[in-house]
Amino acid sequence: MEANRTTGYEPGSGIGRPPKLRLAMAYVPWQRYGRIFSPREALMKGTLFPELYRPYVPHYR
Repeated sequence: MEANRTTGYEPGSGIGRPPKLRLAMAYVPWQRYGRIFSPREALMKGTLFPELYRPYVPHYR
């Protein structure tokens, strides 16, 4: 079997990943319950809270 080039881990080698390795960490901003979108608008935008709405804007080069 070929070793993973990014981690050096080789399946079946008996070597696991390092202990206490953090795979990911989330950032969730604090918010106050205030203005909300209507149910229809919230479904279209993917969030109930206007403060969390961040439309995708592609950057073309």
